Amino acid sequence: MSIHYLITGGLGFIGSNLSRRLIEKGYQVTILDDRSTPVVNQVDGAQLLVVDLTNQEAVEKFKVPSADIMILPGGPTSGPESASDPVGTITRGYTATLSALQLALKAGARKIIHTSSMVVYGAIEPARLPAKETEPMIPTSNYGVMKLANERLIDIYCTEKGLSFNNLRLFNVYGPGQDLTRFDSGIVSIFLAQLLKSPKVEVRGSLDRFRDIVHVDDVVDAAILAACTDCRSGPVNVGYGESITVGDMIRTVSEALGLTNQLEIDVRPGTPGDQQWICADVTRLQEWLGFTPKVNPAKGIKDFANSAR
Repeated sequence: MSIHYLITGGLGFIGSNLSRRLIEKGYQVTILDDRSTPVVNQVDGAQLLVVDLTNQEAVEKFKVPSADIMILPGGPTSGPESASDPVGTITRGYTATLSALQLALKAGARKIIHTSSMVVYGAIEPARLPAKETEPMIPTSNYGVMKLANERLIDIYCTEKGLSFNNLRLFNVYGPGQDLTRFDSGIVSIFLAQLLKSPKVEVRGSLDRFRDIVHVDDVVDAAILAACTDCRSGPVNVGYGESITVGDMIRTVSEALGLTNQLEIDVRPGTPGDQQWICADVTRLQEWLGFTPKVNPAKGIKDFANSAR
């Protein structure tokens, strides 16, 4: 019998890519989504059940099908939004995660895969990078506080209920299918969206800041391996394992679009709470899941830019 997956936020960027890949592999997929920020309206081959996980009354009445594994790529994704609405962001994120866990238990799921974020680490000095999963978590944004709270909730709930789990700490995810209408989420996608309209790009913070960007295909592969592999419960970094500066990201996008000679960069003050630099130690990803990310950032950015033309 095919393994049945429940995917929260399955109409979003990561969720829809993940759902498609699982279906291609022959698995049964049921998407739980409230359609508040869909990237797609449907994923062929998946059952779609519309539910607002922040509405506890609706969740209590919701009839969830039996399933084996739940993956949670859904939830708030905007750092700037969390700065303007900290209480709402944290409350909605925590409530939605608790509701998902309750539905997973009702469905009889045996494993939970939760997509957390690099933001839980906060401001790490460059000398301590790349960041290991054992690094102290001191988030510097409300979004980071929400992600950390969700990690602790997953850990506590799954331990109490005897469920296996992994908190996948995603670094900056990018790739085809990302919502280019949003300028409050993503980093490569924000620069790409601007440069598709004009050779002038606005940047918040120094061009020398650096990040670890990871292609959505690698994120999907890691999530499926975490779901299918009998590995230890706990957090796992999902990044490429190398850093790239913001300036180099922009220049790579502009080169792919043929805008190198026209490029203008307008540097503005940084976003409060934004990480200045971060890079993933991917040792645990390799040892626990047997996975090494495949998509080189330079090639991945160029392919993403070309796909968006």
